[in-house]
Amino acid sequence: MRVWPIWVPSGVFAGLALFLASGASAQSAVPDLSGKDSHWIKDADKNCWAANPTPEPGESIAWTGACEDGLVTGEGTLTWLVRGKVVGRDSGTFKSGELSGYGRISQTGGPSFEGEFPGKGVLTFPNGKKAAAQSVKEEFGWSIEQYTPPTR
Repeated sequence: MRVWPIWVPSGVFAGLALFLASGASAQSAVPDLSGKDSHWIKDADKNCWAANPTPEPGESIAWTGACEDGLVTGEGTLTWLVRGKVVGRDSGTFKSGELSGYGRISQTGGPSFEGEFPGKGVLTFPNGKKAAAQSVKEEFGWSIEQYTPPTR
């Protein structure tokens, strides 16, 4: 699950930290898909796993793409649910269970980020305002850092 949004002062500009479900860089080269590591979540219908940076009770996923070596892979959409209710979607290119390359992440009723993982993109707020931002790989997942104030 993701944590949305947290404003963090950062020098001259503010950073919007969004911890996204699309990755976990500190994971071992071979992820533990036994179900014992809560930082990996399984789409039970497809028997396919995705990185889960902030696990929470009642959480599940639905994956529309391919599954390679038990991990979400290639083009697809990863839908995040809590107790059966859609709370967010990650779409784009996935590699080894996490978003990699161009993609879009969004939270139901919240902000979205579209761009490169890692790299530059556009953060769109619920009110439609946009801001230049970048995705940065963190220990568990991604942070999205805004580096300009929101514009129209």
